[in-house]
Amino acid sequence: MNIKYNKATLLILFLLSSHILLAQENIFMVSGQYRVRGELRHGFRTLATDSSKAAFFISQRARLVFDYKKDKITSKISIQDSRTWGDEEQKKDLGGLQVNELWIQLALSKNYALKMGRQELIYDDQRLLGNLDWGNLTISHDALLLKYENKDKHFQWHIGGAFNQSGEPLFGTKYTLKNYKALGIAWLKKEFKGNHSVSGIAILNALNSALASSPAVKSSITFGPLYNFQDNNWKFVLGAYYQTGKTENNLDISAVMLNAYAEKSIKKVSLGAGVDYLSGNTDHTKATSSNNFSTLYPTNHKFYGSMDYFLSFPNDTRGRGLVDAYLRMKAKTSNRFSAGVDVHSFSLANKDYSGMNQIKKGLGTELDFLTDYIPFADVNLQVGYSMMLATGNMEAVKGGDSKTYNYWAFVMLKVSPVFFKHVFKN
Repeated sequence: MNIKYNKATLLILFLLSSHILLAQENIFMVSGQYRVRGELRHGFRTLATDSSKAAFFISQRARLVFDYKKDKITSKISIQDSRTWGDEEQKKDLGGLQVNELWIQLALSKNYALKMGRQELIYDDQRLLGNLDWGNLTISHDALLLKYENKDKHFQWHIGGAFNQSGEPLFGTKYTLKNYKALGIAWLKKEFKGNHSVSGIAILNALNSALASSPAVKSSITFGPLYNFQDNNWKFVLGAYYQTGKTENNLDISAVMLNAYAEKSIKKVSLGAGVDYLSGNTDHTKATSSNNFSTLYPTNHKFYGSMDYFLSFPNDTRGRGLVDAYLRMKAKTSNRFSAGVDVHSFSLANKDYSGMNQIKKGLGTELDFLTDYIPFADVNLQVGYSMMLATGNMEAVKGGDSKTYNYWAFVMLKVSPVFFKHVFKN
């Protein structure tokens, strides 16, 4: 059937579509999220032993989210309750609500905006700054950001940071909580024709000193670029970061992190390969120095295996760094269902011959299987199973028994309804 449009009809359609696009930018919406996850653990985070029994529990996260945007004001409020089923006695009134996000953003001009309040800092692929959405309690910051965006030139930058206090003191700024004292961020991104982009980030991380003899705040600086390319057939990611400054133990830092990934899509199947390198100490590292790279405040769950053996650097590698070479395969049979498997080969970046027990580099292989199903709008079901095939070196690093079968499984259901939505008329 052929349909012909005259100029008046086309003009009306254009005006209607323009009105809809403009209206979408000015809304008030109330939405929610209920996420429940059952987990079976036997070797999650650390190796099990012969006498270890599998653990099973059910956890949940419930959120109520308010989104507002009108003219020059944008705001988001996200209140949540996170709990493990049965973690408190009945008939006891225990406070459990948290403020996940509560921020407001003011448009200062066409290109500039000021964002302030409790917010998730998510930059690039979340290797250094992410929200860790896998966790029921995510990472939020009380921060201030000045943002610039030029859509015509496909360029943007952010600059800002945070300064933490445990209360409202009358004198001094001593901070005793296990958190950063101050955080500074500078980030920029440029997009190019042909689906290329380059971004760069610099992060100042100021921590309380762990030494009574040197009480001054210790600061480190992490900076580096990230290159991205993605089209219908290929995806490439290449990042390089350098870290310098002082640790909280007053050690001189000189550390690097490198990551590379390539992926090819063939119809409904994607195949990828990548490698991550995080530097660590050697037997010859000076006592006053550290070559351990800290990933700061990332979403490590999405990078170093689903069993979370490597979340905290340098603790999870005994300060010897990490090399993670991995393969990834994913098949998307429809818009509603996908299944995939990741294979990680873990090794220390450096051997450890400093103690009585020598630890070589090879740590083991992890296999992660994941299925993702969307039965209908606003509902998502994930089922995963992982196993760790560890070596004796992993046993020396993490403890437990490498000969024991180590596995982890989960089922997670997420429902994200929209309760109310109002579009402001122009």
